[in-house]
Amino acid sequence: MVDYNSTQTLTKANYDISNYGEDLFLPLTTDTLALQSITWSELDELLQEESTDLEAYSRLVSDIDTLGILNEGDGVRYSRTFDFLTDMSAWCYKFNLTFAVALDVTAYTSGAHSIDSVKVTFSELLPDKTEKRQITTMIHNTGMTNIAAVETAVAIMHFEGNTPFKITNGNYLRMAIEFSSTDTSTATTFEGIMPYFYFQAGALAKTLCESGLEMHLHPSLDHAFPIFRDESITNQLDFDGVTKQGFDRSHSPWQKLKIF
Repeated sequence: MVDYNSTQTLTKANYDISNYGEDLFLPLTTDTLALQSITWSELDELLQEESTDLEAYSRLVSDIDTLGILNEGDGVRYSRTFDFLTDMSAWCYKFNLTFAVALDVTAYTSGAHSIDSVKVTFSELLPDKTEKRQITTMIHNTGMTNIAAVETAVAIMHFEGNTPFKITNGNYLRMAIEFSSTDTSTATTFEGIMPYFYFQAGALAKTLCESGLEMHLHPSLDHAFPIFRDESITNQLDFDGVTKQGFDRSHSPWQKLKIF
């Protein structure tokens, strides 16, 4: 048997890093706006930016032909914000926001009508919903042709980034989506986001995708700092690689560990 003083026995806590990451999907399909019905196989224009990008999309094979546009009313420009409250401080290492924007002209007299571009802004908000900082702003053109008739056009948009950003526990992540549209003269128009959409035209079975934001998150573990990072002599944790000014191990309780 060998006797060891407890102050000579050190342990180092560590994390199971294999359980760090979480791929979180937040759908845009829960908005309570009115739905404008369209027939997918009768689209006059279907566009997609970055059509060769691969992502882990939420998907289902379907041939449902009647879909909807979440809109704010006839002739009203689409502009919505979405807030997410995380359960702990977290780092986002990659995000992908994919959704379909649509314009349905149901009655036409004159003028040009189109969704020209979409702006997406990510911000961090304090608990009272005041803005703490703006994380990123992206503007993408839709490529839509000006509509001058009774027509329906859809553009599938992709916004992504892999510059890590942190959301502090108690704060909100806000995502704002704003359209820049052309709507001159007289027509009845409905513009907005489609909760569900296809990547291909026609009425055949194809991949149905849900509009939403996907993030790869890692907890920042701020909440665990007192346990794992701010080691104390009471817990007999190893301070290797950690500088603590004025620390005196002589204050540790004197205990014996018997190792056989």
